[in-house]
Amino acid sequence: MKKFAIIIVLVLVLAIDSYPAGKWEFGFHYSSWSLNLMKSEIEKNFDPDLELYDPEKGNFKFDSNGNNLGFDLRYFPGGKNGSFSIGVSYERNNFKAKINGAYTDHDNAGNRLEAEAKGTMDVYPHSFNLSFRWDLWPSGRVHPYIGIGVGMGALNGTFEADTKATLYHSSGATQTETAHEEKTLRQVLDEMEEEGDKYPLSFFPIVHIQFGLRGEIINNLYLLGEVAVYDGIIFRGGIAYRF
Repeated sequence: MKKFAIIIVLVLVLAIDSYPAGKWEFGFHYSSWSLNLMKSEIEKNFDPDLELYDPEKGNFKFDSNGNNLGFDLRYFPGGKNGSFSIGVSYERNNFKAKINGAYTDHDNAGNRLEAEAKGTMDVYPHSFNLSFRWDLWPSGRVHPYIGIGVGMGALNGTFEADTKATLYHSSGATQTETAHEEKTLRQVLDEMEEEGDKYPLSFFPIVHIQFGLRGEIINNLYLLGEVAVYDGIIFRGGIAYRF
């Protein structure tokens, strides 16, 4: 994380040193999305060893959504009508995944087991991002832009789950057990490592590909709207001031 922050600063310093007559822009943005962006990672690495529930007998269903807000500082080496810009941003990310699963199992004695699990996983990494953007036809009052960025955040989050198992005996009697679990994301990763299945990264990776439109409201004040790939499909709106 610290090394990446140093790289961001060095890239920005080099750009400023090479083009000292450039322009700065400061902005704020908010994003929202709804997509199973964490599904594959949860399936591979975070299937919990739940009490009363056997993940091999029943599949989990995932539904995830999230939001993001951040501040960014951009530098335009070519000045007011320059196309290319370099930006650094601080982002607050919130990812939420809902997990649901159920299955029914029978034995040769005629007993039936019904098990279900419900849980949530909240991941809320703050991140520092470095991005490169190209404004198309930048002299126009309204014009499109494209960009790409990368970043990384701390692996902060929590996992919470409730499980229930009901055994229906062939004699007609029933027996129900319930369990509740709460863990931090760090505890989940430590347990994975103890079991020989270490998570390959020590940070939360960010990849951002953007396609947007920006318009100048008044002199040097802009509104931005974009559709982007940001560990999932997002819709983002923002405001920026160039000075």
